[in-house]
Amino acid sequence: MRHLLYCINRSYVEQMMVSLSSVLRHGQLGPLDVHIINRDLTQEDKMRISLLSSSSCHISFIHFDEDRLQGSPTSSRYPLEIYFRLFSPILLPNEVDRILYLDADVICINPLVELYDYDIKDKYIIACTHTKRTLTTINAIRLGLDFDSEAPYINTGVMLMNIASLRKDFNSTSIFTLIEKRGGAFILPDQDIVMALYGERIALVDSLRYNLSDRIMLLANIARQPANRMSAQSVRKDCCLIHYCGRNKPWKKRYAGVLGCFYEEEKEALDRLLTEAGQLG
Repeated sequence: MRHLLYCINRSYVEQMMVSLSSVLRHGQLGPLDVHIINRDLTQEDKMRISLLSSSSCHISFIHFDEDRLQGSPTSSRYPLEIYFRLFSPILLPNEVDRILYLDADVICINPLVELYDYDIKDKYIIACTHTKRTLTTINAIRLGLDFDSEAPYINTGVMLMNIASLRKDFNSTSIFTLIEKRGGAFILPDQDIVMALYGERIALVDSLRYNLSDRIMLLANIARQPANRMSAQSVRKDCCLIHYCGRNKPWKKRYAGVLGCFYEEEKEALDRLLTEAGQLG
């Protein structure tokens, strides 16, 4: 059994369903346990999400008590839910030893078996970075790490998490102490915490394959000769996970990018599924 994790609030139910549907369509992960950590989902929300459950996809909901995060830095773009994944090692069932975490704005377009079965060894997290070395060093200094720290600054929207090791070493006090000491300097709170606490035990995988965004694709193409630039066709062939991170999202009117077509395809596939089940809308 493989495990998939989402941490959402009510405003992202539909996007999460598109994400999960895409994983079920393309991920080839076999029997799947899907864990959804939340604080405000209604019974109606849960019933709607559960339309995606089947004999090979079990969906469970884990309630998070938001009182334990009082005083943690948040914003309209970075709600309290960004912290939930940090506490997942002590919230998930004991039988979970590794899990693939996805933001609700991530879709899958190719198999994920190679990523999920990555030889994780003594690492806590396998993920991608969208940050060049110079900015990574600046982030390390900002978070109180050594100037020569090898800790990468990862995008936490896609993480293969070594739950067995994270659970064994989990210390909520270290999270709250970091928030108290460095919270005023946080820019992306969850990513800052992950770098500061776990950075020395993170391994990186290819962002063009496992955490591709319109911005990352644009930057990659700027650095390439025209004949070698990425296109929608090459993305469909080579990429596994597309991440609509930041403000530029294909379900918004002012979206500008070339990767929105993949989201539309997965949204249409979900709509067909729900229509067949008589549950669209």
